[in-house]
Amino acid sequence: MTKTLALAAMLILSAMHGHCQDLAKPLAFEVASITPCPPGTPAPPTEHAGIAEFTSPGGRFRASATTVKFLLEWAYGIQPSQHSDGPAWLGTDRYDIVAKAEGNASDPQIKRMVQTLLAERFQLKLHRESKELSAYVISVGKTAPKLFPPKDDETHALRVAPQMGPNQKPVSYRVIATRYTLTQLTDIFARQMDSLVVNQTGLNGEFDFTLDLTPDEERPNPVDPTILMTAMREQLGLTMKSQKIPVDFLVIDSAEKVVAGN
Repeated sequence: MTKTLALAAMLILSAMHGHCQDLAKPLAFEVASITPCPPGTPAPPTEHAGIAEFTSPGGRFRASATTVKFLLEWAYGIQPSQHSDGPAWLGTDRYDIVAKAEGNASDPQIKRMVQTLLAERFQLKLHRESKELSAYVISVGKTAPKLFPPKDDETHALRVAPQMGPNQKPVSYRVIATRYTLTQLTDIFARQMDSLVVNQTGLNGEFDFTLDLTPDEERPNPVDPTILMTAMREQLGLTMKSQKIPVDFLVIDSAEKVVAGN
């Protein structure tokens, strides 16, 4: 009886040890291919806006002509101002990356796999720090937010439609979003404004909304902070204020180029 109990205990401990090892092992793709692009390869048209559509059903991942910098920001869910610069090639050298998970995988799981890919293939080493940075903080205003639930047949999309004047030049820009989160919108604004933009509305779902941005002679940039603040308040019922906030900051310690397909 004693020997039986001892054997059972050993089996349980062995199973627990294996389970702990599985939990400690970082998520990784089953297969992944990285091919450097020729010098001068242009960025995808959506990259400047911070729009990334890398994943597809079945645990598939595909990134065309992307940079390590952009992948880092996507995988860790941070904006450009939330990490150090690192080597210059991180933001200039472009790669085609095709990968597949073992079975289905959610977007958060795919992002963790990309983190592992960057660490293993590019030898990307990071550490975290807490910093106080200037940011534009978006919060709920005094009136009810003018955000609408998406229709069942709608897909995730963002479109910018120039509104033409009599001389056939744009006089304003209409941002039309369907099934968009406010965090996704702030990420786009952050890249256009070259500033940290943070969603503190507490509104976490997907929404439909329209935002008209009208530049003028004094502020020709449609995403000028003053123009955005006014448009967000008057059209969406959201406030946007500049203030300093504590944020997690990623410091890039080192990285190595991938010089041939692997």
